[in-house]
Amino acid sequence: MNTEQKVLVRYGKFPVDKYLSASCAILIWVVALAPHCACGKTLIAVPENATEVEMSAAAELQEGIARIVGERPEIVPEREANEGKEVFFVGSTAIAAVATNEARIAGWNYDGIFIKSVPEGVVLAGHPVRGAFYAVDEYLERFCGVRWWTSSEAHYPKLERLPMRGISLLYAPQFKYRETYYLDSFHALFKVRTKGNFSSLTRYMLDPMEFVPPELGGDHRMHCFPGRKSAYHSFFEILPPSKYFADHPEWYSMVKGERTPYQLCLSNLEMAAAFAEETRKILRDDPDVDFISISQNDETRTSSVPPCSCAACSVVTEEEGAHSGGVIRFVNRVAEALEAEFPEVRFDTFAYRWSRTAPKKAKPRRNVTVRYCDIECPFSFPLDTPGNKISESFMENLKAWSSIARGNLYIWDYVVNFRNYMIPHPNLRSLARNVRIFADAGAVGVFEQGDVLCPAGEFAALKYWLVSHLLWNPSLDEKILFDDFLNGYYGRSAAPKVAEYISIVNDSVFRERVPVRCYHYNVTNFMSEASVFAAERTMAAAVCAAAKDGADCVRRVRREKLSIDQVFLLNWKEYRAWAAANGEAWPFGDDYPAAVDAWISAAKGFGVKAVHETVTRGTFDDFCGKLRRGVPDR
Repeated sequence: MNTEQKVLVRYGKFPVDKYLSASCAILIWVVALAPHCACGKTLIAVPENATEVEMSAAAELQEGIARIVGERPEIVPEREANEGKEVFFVGSTAIAAVATNEARIAGWNYDGIFIKSVPEGVVLAGHPVRGAFYAVDEYLERFCGVRWWTSSEAHYPKLERLPMRGISLLYAPQFKYRETYYLDSFHALFKVRTKGNFSSLTRYMLDPMEFVPPELGGDHRMHCFPGRKSAYHSFFEILPPSKYFADHPEWYSMVKGERTPYQLCLSNLEMAAAFAEETRKILRDDPDVDFISISQNDETRTSSVPPCSCAACSVVTEEEGAHSGGVIRFVNRVAEALEAEFPEVRFDTFAYRWSRTAPKKAKPRRNVTVRYCDIECPFSFPLDTPGNKISESFMENLKAWSSIARGNLYIWDYVVNFRNYMIPHPNLRSLARNVRIFADAGAVGVFEQGDVLCPAGEFAALKYWLVSHLLWNPSLDEKILFDDFLNGYYGRSAAPKVAEYISIVNDSVFRERVPVRCYHYNVTNFMSEASVFAAERTMAAAVCAAAKDGADCVRRVRREKLSIDQVFLLNWKEYRAWAAANGEAWPFGDDYPAAVDAWISAAKGFGVKAVHETVTRGTFDDFCGKLRRGVPDR
């Protein structure tokens, strides 16, 4: 590591040296050490006492401008901004103070940005935590046409001049907390560029997550419990039965008349006090987090994990009309006990499965967030589509939670098919509408759980693109976002065929309202044989068309075609018989083992290590073995 890289690294835990070789986009402190050198007619001015974030924002802009116009502007203190040059004023400069006063900003809303043309150039400012960086990236993306498609793939257009005039944008996102949980979100710089600001760890991870370092604005973090290696479902992480059940069975749930370590007995005040003290120890040992989950144990593969049914808990449930009443009362006790020592920590709990129904009386304290989960719902059509009892129940409870947890409501949404990340999951018609539903309900945060284990999940890059942009701004036109991505990422030649393929997969299920949830092994309940064959032909044509736009586009479309190819492997005999009976051309030859091996080789070439939640369903090699034997998961 050279001297400049050492200077960078000492300001945080972020592996800056890795990014220097990848994109040179965060030369945060080198600009302060290097001699000034004039380059063109443009300058980047920073405040006299610029913060780490303001310096990294200036460097991000510097790199972006260099790629766009071919000249790297100098970064200087504001006092050295020469007259006669066009200047970008990054951060809390004096010019920004004047411009924002003109905009009558009484105080920055969280993560708010301000972009405005002024006679001297352009102001790029915002909320002091990370607003300057967001403003720079918004300028590069919205006004210059930069696109960060994935963590490793971007487009910087070539322009003669930078947009400088007629720009005025004041914006703050409704969702204070934004986490789009795909594999690409593990890259800190890409997370910031796509306006994600929350990092939490779930149980199943095959790649390390980079937390956002202070020089990029930092992130909100959940404490990760070492037992399950997860931030969630924490009752037994904090009071494990192996340690306490023998001496305190009354702390644990009563099921069918017996104390059983399924959940906690939430009405037991002694247990609540012990739980608070154990939580206190955890927070003292992990001062970087500002969220901790106090949440019920998860369901298992074989059975539900019911709440306590003792007399005291039953009284609370009766008073509240829902099991969630006992949960909120319990979490409120813990949050109140710890509030004085940890005033900035939020205590996060679930409205999930048996606790999803809103209580009649209990309301979360100011430092308690309720993470309302839609795991039971179908995602093949928007959540507010009438005619499905589960969705209608979800919407009724969303309205109730919105009322009692206003300002404390957090959504856990599922944009994943847990049982097979790579086969078609027809939810693209629902993503935007569902995000707007959460916004209308007044949610302060959204966690979008995606294909976090698989780099070749079904349209993972496209879904990340759509969802992350919508969490930043739910009013964005999803059709424009969709077309922008298809044309820019897959290429203009292949984009129409990719769009046609997406329509084939989504049309019938959307039209017939087939309730596809986030658990399916196959597509046979929502795609006809004719649709499957049409989808394969369309993607084959897309691969051929992509060749006109280069090898990168071919590779990207081939990766998406793995999805429909796997469907044929899962239903080989049935589809071959259907093709013969209906005069349909068979696209794969006669050798099933060879077809399987070709698919596996291609999947591994794209870095696939898992097609489902690995720990509970087996490794990718296990899945491949079943596929070779013709006995896929059911």
